[in-house]
Amino acid sequence: MVENSLPSISFSVIFLLKSTLICLSLLLFSSIILQTIPLFQNFFWSSSVSFKTDSLWILRLLYAGMNADDDAQIYIRNSTFEMLMSFYGSPLSDNMSKELIIQIVRKAVKLHKMTWFLVEHCGLILWLSSIVSSLCWEEYEDRKNCIFTQLPIILEVINDVTSARYIVEWLQKHALEQLSELSCHLYKLLIGDGELMEEQRTVNSVLQILRLVLKISQKRKVYQPHFTLSDEGLFQLCEAIDVCSKKKYSPCAALGLKVVLMSTPPTTVMGMDQENLSKFLSWAVRNAIQSESTKVLQPEESNYQMTAWSEKEEPEDSLVSKLLRWLTASVILRKISCKFNTDNIWEQSNINNLQFLLECHEKRFGENEVGYGCGEILAASIFYLQQLLGVNRRLLPSVVSALCLLLLSGSSSTDMEIWLGLGISLPLLLSKIRCPAEANPAWRW
Repeated sequence: MVENSLPSISFSVIFLLKSTLICLSLLLFSSIILQTIPLFQNFFWSSSVSFKTDSLWILRLLYAGMNADDDAQIYIRNSTFEMLMSFYGSPLSDNMSKELIIQIVRKAVKLHKMTWFLVEHCGLILWLSSIVSSLCWEEYEDRKNCIFTQLPIILEVINDVTSARYIVEWLQKHALEQLSELSCHLYKLLIGDGELMEEQRTVNSVLQILRLVLKISQKRKVYQPHFTLSDEGLFQLCEAIDVCSKKKYSPCAALGLKVVLMSTPPTTVMGMDQENLSKFLSWAVRNAIQSESTKVLQPEESNYQMTAWSEKEEPEDSLVSKLLRWLTASVILRKISCKFNTDNIWEQSNINNLQFLLECHEKRFGENEVGYGCGEILAASIFYLQQLLGVNRRLLPSVVSALCLLLLSGSSSTDMEIWLGLGISLPLLLSKIRCPAEANPAWRW
């Protein structure tokens, strides 16, 4: 009985001795320097047998002691966060220490002065990116537990950082690549481990970040690097969202569609496998329609403030309208890129109507430009969405152009006459239709 009780007695004695030593150490100081963290170096880099207990104790003290901008100034002056971020990736750091460090960072970004310092001087975005990257490794120790415990905190930190307009503007100008790298790791985690992300809030946070980065990318200059998702990447994203939402409509599915529509319309969408293209269009159209028929509170309207930095905008178009514009733009941009090798086609006087576009010879892909049946699938989806919206003068020119480019491209004059019948000249009719706005090289999504 005595032997079994020794460990608990020993631990209690050590705890009491440590508390006593701390009090005595503080009392021995002739004066306390308020611009430093007392005993931080002694306990955080402790070489005693109980170094883990010492480091956890000081980490909890750091968390409890940061409550105002004055506290933040002390942490900045003593390079506290540089040491914490470095310690996180060291072999001495266990899961409890890592979670405490992330908790301290989460509390720090609530203070504006500390947020700016962490982003600009400490590389906070890249540090978070490295953590998420490690969670993508299959062999990562206790990976599942970290996804459940650390990932939600990391996403909350990113949410707080990007809610500040001045931070987002700085990232847009100087460090979009950092956000892009972080988004790539989050995207990989989502499509690879959607089943592990059982919390809808976690999935929604990842989608919100992807949407924000795509939105920031759209605001960059043409010659600057941009963050984009390929057609295959968009398809994998849709599949992952279906897994997370258990193939049912949910706010997560609507948010996923918004992420897709925030990306630049890919010119390679018609090059997708016919089966994948059919699944992708079916998913997109279904969720666009359900989002309009189901009046649900969207995540960004309730718990998320990630777009608080942006200017006041007009009410958004419906997802059906956005999807139609996105698909027509993909078709027109594809056809234009295939037919012309120059960017100044808009300035040429003889290129001012749809008939000219149809008469141009394919210079790059010829007859094999589109996979078998893909053009018909796209045309059917565009026509169906146009029927849902009714006559929309703003969208109709692009819709007509996209349908003509899909169904009439490469047809001879005789074939065009057969399309209409009754002796109506289809080329004459098409020559009266102006080129769509998407044909202008200056046009941007």
